[in-house]
Amino acid sequence: MSLSKPTIGKLLVVAAFGVALLMSQGRAFADGGGPHGPKLIHTEAVGQVAITGFAFGGPAGCNTSTGAGCSFYNLTGTVAGQSVPFGPYNAAVTATVLFGSPAPSGAHDGDGNPIGFCSPEVGTEVDTFSDGSTLTSDFQGTSCCAATTCPPGAPLVNHDSSVVTGGTGKLTGASGGTSWSDNSSGSGPLTLHAEGVLSLPGGSH
Repeated sequence: MSLSKPTIGKLLVVAAFGVALLMSQGRAFADGGGPHGPKLIHTEAVGQVAITGFAFGGPAGCNTSTGAGCSFYNLTGTVAGQSVPFGPYNAAVTATVLFGSPAPSGAHDGDGNPIGFCSPEVGTEVDTFSDGSTLTSDFQGTSCCAATTCPPGAPLVNHDSSVVTGGTGKLTGASGGTSWSDNSSGSGPLTLHAEGVLSLPGGSH
């Protein structure tokens, strides 16, 4: 399958962030194990994603200007959003989208041949909150065309899951993760919604 640069640009927008936004933040859900057990928090966040960097990569012969002969692209992005219970946050995201190994998305022609595809992605995200606390996560998911036909600029959706790998400040010792979706109508900002569970050590606030 060959992808035009505009198509890949749109996939990337949804892909990485989309990438994300793992953002683990939500209302208090439960305390486990009594006063000395972990504090479990139901987390929820919304945000908008901006792509800040993009580069093709692949085997020898990959044209990094057009994407011809390439198998993946790397991207970077930023997220600005609002989480519950931790308030406003900003995030930095990096991701790799393997567009050279797509799977059918369900879109097809009159003969049943696939014409829309999903591409796997992996990445990392670092969320920073207003008090300076940070939350770092790894994520994995797919970026898919969300229309019956998939020309450049077609609507796209991204679905990812994340695992927390570290935290600082009030999130020191955090574990858990989120699942989220983000979407693009083909123009305008990429929007996302994330929800998950965060576990904080006993005694954390």
